[in-house]
Amino acid sequence: MCFVVRPGYRRRGLMHVLLEGAVVHAAAHGTEAVEAVEAVEVAEVADADGDRIDVVSGYVGTTQLFEAAGFGRVLQTARRSGGRPRWLVRLEL
Repeated sequence: MCFVVRPGYRRRGLMHVLLEGAVVHAAAHGTEAVEAVEAVEVAEVADADGDRIDVVSGYVGTTQLFEAAGFGRVLQTARRSGGRPRWLVRLEL
């Protein structure tokens, strides 16, 4: 699953809302856990110089996004995006 937010609506926290909706939907249908594969590890979406993560990395979500929603890191994958490691994250419902 990817997160897609139109440019005029970005930087409003909508990815958090989309993730919450996905988790609520999964729980309502009896899912025991939700996993996201290859969340990108970044400390911040933009650094002090204003450099942003690449667009592809943003589509899959960041570890920061998933951890804020209660997901935990399970396994660092062998893949990287924009030079950053990708993680399998999981939330037990």
